[in-house]
Amino acid sequence: MTSTVLITTANKPAQGMQCLQMTSIAKRIITAKAAVFFWAAQGIEKIVIADASNQVLLDDKEVLLLNQIGTTIEQIYYAQDESLVAVKGKGYAEAELLNFAIENSNILKNENNFFKCTGKAYCLNFKKIQELIKQENIQSIFWKQIDPNSKQLLNCWIDTRFFYVEKMFFKQVILTEYLKTDERYNCAEQICFSTISQNLQTNQKLKPVISGFCGGIDAEYIDFNLSQEDYSFPCWTAY
Repeated sequence: MTSTVLITTANKPAQGMQCLQMTSIAKRIITAKAAVFFWAAQGIEKIVIADASNQVLLDDKEVLLLNQIGTTIEQIYYAQDESLVAVKGKGYAEAELLNFAIENSNILKNENNFFKCTGKAYCLNFKKIQELIKQENIQSIFWKQIDPNSKQLLNCWIDTRFFYVEKMFFKQVILTEYLKTDERYNCAEQICFSTISQNLQTNQKLKPVISGFCGGIDAEYIDFNLSQEDYSFPCWTAY
């Protein structure tokens, strides 16, 4: 299997967006670049960077540098409707961005499956996750969400930061619901849980270890160690 990662970001987000505390453009760019370089250092073959604020994250020299270690970079971008996004929040903005990426990425057009990761974050145990997917011929996998404060599992929440998905299933089934996100009334994690739990098989697999920075709370993800329970972590899969 090839390794293709779609990174979603907005380096210059709309002012006043719901549930977004990292508003420093400089910090957003620095943390997003750090995540891209980490992904490439892990041997990712193809990275699609999709930006919803009409910005290009990497310059030509940085793209060339990544090419030299075997990573192909595609950067796509568009200007989101800032007034609408400011009202509906970052979950809705990401849903629109995912739709844009699937429709416009040349790399994704030639892929049946892809990993998605929120910009500024990365998976520390990606090699093991990738090996699991390959060995069991998993077509889609989503994990349950953990409350970053209490470290408790959240009922009826999907972790939308990082997942692996079959492209057409995502486009035809999940994205339709994802686009209904409006953080005045609901959140993307809850909306995705409803459709994913109805269409995928409940399972228990290795949990991804996510690191990097969270734009929502403007803080570092602290998720460095796997406990014994994390080797049989609640998730949903399709084969």
